[in-house]
Amino acid sequence: MNRLGLFLFYDTEGIVDDYVKYLLEDMNKNLSHLCILVNGELTSEGRKTLEKFTDHILLRSNHGFDVGAWKDAMVDEFGFDKLEEYDEVILFNDSYFGPVYPFSEMFDEMDKKDLDFWGITVHGDAPDPRNLCPYPYRPRYLQLYFLVFRKNFIKSKEFKDYWQELPYFENFNDVGYKHQAVFTKYFTDLGFKWAAYVDTGDLEESVDKSISFHTYNMYEMVSNRKLPVIKRKSFKLDLKFHLIYNLGMDLASTMQYIKDNTDYDASLIYNYFLRTMGPCELATMLNLKQIIPKNNIDKDYKSNKKIAAILQINNVDLAQFGSYPKNIPENIDIIVMTDSEDKKGFIEKNYLLDLTNNSQIIVNESYQDISSLFITCKDIIKEYDYFCFVNDKKPNDDDFLTVRTAYMNSLWENTLASPDYINSIIKNFDEDNNLGLIVPPTFYHGKYFSEFADKYWGSNFDDVEELFAKMNLLTKLNNEDYPLSMGNCFWAKTDALKPLFDLPSINEYDAHTLELIYPYVAASQRYYTKTTMTHEYGQNELTNYQYMFAQTVGVVNEKTKGRVNLNKTFNVYLSTLHKGLINLNKYKQFRRGKLVEESALWKLSKPFRKIFFFLKK
Repeated sequence: MNRLGLFLFYDTEGIVDDYVKYLLEDMNKNLSHLCILVNGELTSEGRKTLEKFTDHILLRSNHGFDVGAWKDAMVDEFGFDKLEEYDEVILFNDSYFGPVYPFSEMFDEMDKKDLDFWGITVHGDAPDPRNLCPYPYRPRYLQLYFLVFRKNFIKSKEFKDYWQELPYFENFNDVGYKHQAVFTKYFTDLGFKWAAYVDTGDLEESVDKSISFHTYNMYEMVSNRKLPVIKRKSFKLDLKFHLIYNLGMDLASTMQYIKDNTDYDASLIYNYFLRTMGPCELATMLNLKQIIPKNNIDKDYKSNKKIAAILQINNVDLAQFGSYPKNIPENIDIIVMTDSEDKKGFIEKNYLLDLTNNSQIIVNESYQDISSLFITCKDIIKEYDYFCFVNDKKPNDDDFLTVRTAYMNSLWENTLASPDYINSIIKNFDEDNNLGLIVPPTFYHGKYFSEFADKYWGSNFDDVEELFAKMNLLTKLNNEDYPLSMGNCFWAKTDALKPLFDLPSINEYDAHTLELIYPYVAASQRYYTKTTMTHEYGQNELTNYQYMFAQTVGVVNEKTKGRVNLNKTFNVYLSTLHKGLINLNKYKQFRRGKLVEESALWKLSKPFRKIFFFLKK
């Protein structure tokens, strides 16, 4: 079949990621001609990549978004006479990963159907809360990221008039409500026939229960309905939106299905998001946490990688850590760093005695915090594929002894809990090319809760930002995200943290700065970070979080007398709580005389005026 593809590319930095290359490689097998439309920036390297697929590349501004570019291509660049020479004209963009299944399977299936136009997915009837759609609701529509127009449809006067008269939208919501939600019904009413490759009509309910199934029911779509593409937007939506429609595990389940059951390289997805979002955001969306039993089936697992466990031990009085070296499987070399010859002798007798691992002790009397790892062990680490680092540095003594002990116990236990536990971590590295860093869970007990509430950055963010810029890390840093790593205990692929070993000035940065930046260094190297913990700690985490969440909700509900909306979703709860806190602050300012107008209180929303009058009493 003679097909023309009009591919829209848009990236704020003009970077053409590898997932785009794979998409075009597969799509080109089904096309006679490809025209690439670039909205906005394009790097020189990106242009070279796109030129591998076609020499027909048009650069334009992002005027009118995707639809504006497609209009320009069809009306001006080609013209309708030229379009009519093709059996099908395909409008598609870069807003999705894939194909998970070859596009040829989809084209073969849709070729059998007598249609005027078709797409991959359909959205059911939906509300129009913005009152932008010319209909009283958003009628059932094909989603615009992939649309196919057939010859007779292109020849029609209605088709030509539609595209010639279509305005250049200045607001992306207008694209969705005034074009995407209109196109399908408009041409249906004119008698044209259409279909979706993945039809979800059997799942669609009423207008008020409208849902985008390819976003919020992705696993079902990919595993059972052969959806060949994964929308990027699904990963970028805050978890609170996913929790409206599911348990928040759909994306992770889909990724695992793709890894286990398709030929699609999941690295293409990971690499894009490791460039465009922070490692914590990715970890949240993909549930990158794992509970590993201390006794498990990986007891006899043997890796062919060269691995080292680096133990920094200066506080030999902390006897509780003396047993952990015995948990390290014998195929893993042990390197101990300490700061005196006396301690070296003590460690040999009490930590390493009777172990069959290859081991050595390095004495560095000019011990300089955590940076000594990246200086003292710089040349040694290069010999290993993976390494572990643990240290016995005591936390500040501004909290109870029990709080400090629990902190250190968690770090060591969730890094070196048992031989099986360690083997499972190594197996994770061996089986997942995208996994580069494994860290124990962060903390919220005792005064660490204040650090949790401050997202752990404290006064360190400026230093992290400075180091981030100096290293030119190719990922995103945002102090609104929670850091993933604390305490300078972790497992890593050596390549994931290589830039730190190559940094000449690393001794200028303290332990807190370095411990916070590890996941960002790994992300820049295109590795993601995972949090692991033992079964016992996993149980404890779940219990504590449920308790703390329930107590927080309970206090809010009590103090607002139920006026924060608890009858709907978590997202609605957050929204009404946020508004309530803003209005409460306004009311306090009013009471203090900072708002002198008598009518100021009445500018607040009615439900929260009631709350404030109650609080006033």
